[in-house]
Amino acid sequence: MDAKEVIPTLTHSIRDRFQRFFFAEEVPYGLAIVRMLVPLVLLGTVCTRWPYSRELFSADGAPAPLAEIFRYYDFLPMLPGTVVVGLFAALAFFLFCSSIGWMTRFSLIASVTLYTYFCFMDCISMATKYSVIASHVLFLLSLSRCGSIWSVDSWLKGKREKKSLPLYTKHELPRFEVWPQRLMQILIALIYFGAAITKLHTPGYLEGDQISYWAMSRYNNPHPLGEFLTMYPIMLSVMSYVAIVWEIAFVFIVWRKWGRILGLGLGAAFHIGTLFSLGLYIFPMVSISIYFCFLTENDVQWISAQFRRLVRGTGWLKQTAASLGAAIEKYRPQPVAGWKSPTAWVTGIMVVLVLSIYVEHQQDIYGLRRPEGRMTLHEVDPELMAQMLAPEQTMRQKDKFLSVDTGTQMVGGWLTNRKSEFMIGEMILVQCCLNPPHEDIWIDCHFCEEDGRIVHRSGQIVLRENLRSAFQVYPPATLEPGNYYVSIKSKGKEVLRRSVTLLPKLSAVAN
Repeated sequence: MDAKEVIPTLTHSIRDRFQRFFFAEEVPYGLAIVRMLVPLVLLGTVCTRWPYSRELFSADGAPAPLAEIFRYYDFLPMLPGTVVVGLFAALAFFLFCSSIGWMTRFSLIASVTLYTYFCFMDCISMATKYSVIASHVLFLLSLSRCGSIWSVDSWLKGKREKKSLPLYTKHELPRFEVWPQRLMQILIALIYFGAAITKLHTPGYLEGDQISYWAMSRYNNPHPLGEFLTMYPIMLSVMSYVAIVWEIAFVFIVWRKWGRILGLGLGAAFHIGTLFSLGLYIFPMVSISIYFCFLTENDVQWISAQFRRLVRGTGWLKQTAASLGAAIEKYRPQPVAGWKSPTAWVTGIMVVLVLSIYVEHQQDIYGLRRPEGRMTLHEVDPELMAQMLAPEQTMRQKDKFLSVDTGTQMVGGWLTNRKSEFMIGEMILVQCCLNPPHEDIWIDCHFCEEDGRIVHRSGQIVLRENLRSAFQVYPPATLEPGNYYVSIKSKGKEVLRRSVTLLPKLSAVAN
């Protein structure tokens, strides 16, 4: 076979793979699960913000439009408070309908339109990383046929289709082209790859400094493991390397079976870890919910076969499944005329609009109808006003220092065995950590007796781009066992202190 025959064959093979990858037909199991989970997660965030919608998003409150940061003033219309209250409640209704699959396509289009608008109107709390990802996912779902299975829409017409089929005819689930699902998968893979590239250019990420400072704070939400992990910073550094390697490899390995299991498994563990260590609640739920777009038809068939085998082999589970199936058939809605479902959907929208406006009116958050009259502005306390208008204070020297620890082993720039008891003559490593930002600082490290007499002193410059400094202390062998301390000083003043204990040598104890 010559070159003229090889090139057309290769081109035809690539074209066939491209066609199969984007346009093969499958039952949209994965998209249906994403459709159920992602709007449900967003519904929780919308419901918690609805009581404050007039203040956050309307002209009656104090919105923070995202476009104004880039000097695009009046980029989107700022609606009156009553209209915003009704539309924000309608957004919750559309998200709920998207989750259950009722008028699925229209609900998703309305959801992504309103959700994006409100994100643009509040860049402080609403426009977040998870909201950007979720809005793209809602858009892709609106282009798909994710409501064709496991939805109210398919439920309403299920019996009618079954009755129209001849007896003993097997009911086949609808199959559609998978390109919306592929676009969603590519979106997730590229997000991870872009995040990895960003982290490679972020100072302090690979060393674990960034995650360490984040884990110490409760800026997002309370978390049970953040403070504990900061005691083992080398673990944070290792986790940072694992995360960045996984994010780069994700786009290459997730298309094969075992690569998909490995990539999604590490991703789920990573996001669950951020929940417990960084206090991220919504972002992990959104990310793990989108992972179901990687679920294939063969995966669902295998899981279904395993579940049926389990049901047949377990008596109580078989009875429970039969009872649940009977209950579902009992309460399954009857087939309805083509106009009834849209009419009920529109009626639900109108009810939600009117009811939300009425409830918010009764709350009277601005006190317009209080017995004592409208709320009035009070004069600010002069002392508070003077404090707010005062020039920015210079950061105190001690606020530039975070911690001082002692040990004997260091890996990757971090102490791995923090301790406070040492043998006489043993080298002591002292690590001083600083808070960003700081200027170039000269730091003195003094090893002192309990009464304050300096036994050993050293010092060095810590450049502004560094957040850690290490000192080596060699206590003289002539020192007596007892209590000592390490003193960190800057500009002649002590900013940190760590107590240590010197123990006698083992040979001396044996004698």
